[in-house]
Amino acid sequence: MEELISSSTKKNWEKLGVTESDKKLCSRANKMLSQKRIMPLEYFSKKENKNDIIALLEKITQLNCTIEEVIYSLAINLLKRHCLAEKKHVKIILKQYCCTMIEQLVEYPLPTNEQDLLGLIYQCLQKEGEKNKKGAYYTPLSVVEKMLKEISLQKGQTFLDPCCGSGAFLLAVKKAQCYQLFGIDKDPLAVFIAKCNLVLKFPNEIFQPQIYLEDYLKKEISALPRQFDFIVTNPPWGALKEKEIFAMKETFSCFLIKAYEQLKENGILHFLLPEAVMNVKAHRKLREFLLCHGNLKKIEYYNDMFSGVTTKFVSVLLEKTKSQNCISIKKEEKKVEIAPKEFYKTKNIIFHFYTPQESDLLKKIQKKGAYTLSHSKWALGIVTGNNKEKLYTNPKKGMEKIYTGKEIKPYFLEPARHYIFYQRQALQQTAKEEYYRAKEKLVYKFISKKLVFAYDNTGSLFLNSANILIPSIPNMSIKTVMAFLNTPLYQFLYMCLFGEVKILKGNLLQLPFPAISEQENKWITEIAEDILKGKNQQKQIIDEMVYDIFGLEQKEKEYIKKYFAEKET
Repeated sequence: MEELISSSTKKNWEKLGVTESDKKLCSRANKMLSQKRIMPLEYFSKKENKNDIIALLEKITQLNCTIEEVIYSLAINLLKRHCLAEKKHVKIILKQYCCTMIEQLVEYPLPTNEQDLLGLIYQCLQKEGEKNKKGAYYTPLSVVEKMLKEISLQKGQTFLDPCCGSGAFLLAVKKAQCYQLFGIDKDPLAVFIAKCNLVLKFPNEIFQPQIYLEDYLKKEISALPRQFDFIVTNPPWGALKEKEIFAMKETFSCFLIKAYEQLKENGILHFLLPEAVMNVKAHRKLREFLLCHGNLKKIEYYNDMFSGVTTKFVSVLLEKTKSQNCISIKKEEKKVEIAPKEFYKTKNIIFHFYTPQESDLLKKIQKKGAYTLSHSKWALGIVTGNNKEKLYTNPKKGMEKIYTGKEIKPYFLEPARHYIFYQRQALQQTAKEEYYRAKEKLVYKFISKKLVFAYDNTGSLFLNSANILIPSIPNMSIKTVMAFLNTPLYQFLYMCLFGEVKILKGNLLQLPFPAISEQENKWITEIAEDILKGKNQQKQIIDEMVYDIFGLEQKEKEYIKKYFAEKET
């Protein structure tokens, strides 16, 4: 990896507790306790200011003052530079948030070309644990710009950011006047920064910024207009701490629903959401809300990342109108138009992303479906309750081997790496004994982007990172079903329809299986047995047979092969 900073800078960062934004992150549990500070490189207007910001952070460390004192002093610095600090309307803001002024910071030479310098410094000073608890990760400026690209305020229109932070969206709205902008946040320091930023944005206006220190979900603010033309935000992500609101458990869902209620007719709502909203079962209600209310105009996937966050994200643009048109979905360089009714073809209303060619292929494959796995037997792997205590890497007397998802490969199992005393009453959760000890069973990886099914006839145990399937499909042996599920065609099906990182029973139940002859079943079973004996080159024969059974043409086969190869990389 190319070095982003010098060795001397690294030492300064270590002293400050600041880490590079592209370092690997620790677990979520540890992050909530983390004392690290992270410099959000994606929030710089000008990357060349990085070393100046690092020098400022070092100066702040030497002064040993509070974050409130730092931000207050730097705000005065900026306001003085623009001859605003002595203005009456600005003095009101400073008096509301008055604290000790650090003279060295008031006089410190600051970069002049940062859109939100105060917000940037505030993010650098907050500890990762606090940011994680509050969900206080400010939106990358490149994403702010993309989300506001089509928004330009006309006379009389209003714009709200209900969790505005330091005001990134408010600062970037085109053709806005100060009286048209409204913001809400429950972080006092963020509200102060947002007010200062708006004063700096409109230096010739005498006004009090309409930024309110409140929790948007808990309190109605009488000073706000009842409805808005535009509501754009990046809401907090995570579970609600209190009871459910709007029958939703996640904060971002509740923010979105309340915001929709506050939109004017023909108003626009544009929210940044975790990518999991598109396909995870738990977010089905939100997807249904987006389809049933107004006109869902656009969904866009982003490659940008937040420093300190590994979650991918999307933006959804919803217009409050009765008409419904096709939804424009953009992902990387691809853009497709999909009719809302298409999303109802999966049980959990998955917001899939596939091209017209992929759509035609899916229809052709699904048309051949005669059976599903609905009459099969299913079982979860063992939940020990404490893997550290109950799993061993070296066998002892009375133990037996237990496999995990890591040992599951297409068709076969790698040697087990763990052992366990199998005492059912001492384990947190187990399936019926008959499933573990079945003469034949399939096991599949639970956490995986693709289908990985292996065959077991040893009556072995499996941990909960692996699930069990004993299939029942007419004219298909258990080995034939395994062969079908491991083909590129079924990978294509699953990835297109569901796109989850978990292989869920509910999704597998929706996969179509064709009617095949006894002779076809015999051939595929024999080839699968050869593969189990180590003849991996035989996989291609099964792949071709499955393509032919579904009646695919050569160009369609090539398309699936290419699709699957791209997903592999």
